Amino acid sequence: MNKIITILMLIAIPTCVLAQDFEPPRPHKPTQKEQKEFDKMFEQRLNLTEEQKEYIKQTRPKHRKEMEKTISEMEKLHKKIKDVYLLGLPKYQADLRTAPYKAELALLKQNAQKQRAQNRKNFENILTKEQKAELEKMRNERHRGE
Repeated sequence: MNKIITILMLIAIPTCVLAQDFEPPRPHKPTQKEQKEFDKMFEQRLNLTEEQKEYIKQTRPKHRKEMEKTISEMEKLHKKIKDVYLLGLPKYQADLRTAPYKAELALLKQNAQKQRAQNRKNFENILTKEQKAELEKMRNERHRGE
């Protein structure tokens, strides 16, 4: 009986470990208060005009809705991949079954990156040279962890 339990554990543990690798990263979603504080600081540091603030107010919900749709699709694919690995199939069979999901996931990630880049480009197009310089300074501070 102990041998059977040991064998089952040897099969189950690697499967669970493989499945854990496909958990989608959960980015911190700021609270409403945190978002308002960030927006206020952002507006002050960039010294945004009323027209620029209005542009942000109009475009942000659209961009957020598009990204939420993409992220939702990505999470569904992560779940499908995880479910396949939890079936206990040999790794090569699980890899074959999940290959189409992984390819679709890669396309969704690429699409999300394009969406972000386009949104950033559109935003930067409404900024002055001074504001762009300050924005770059803010990005550098964020990347250094200041």
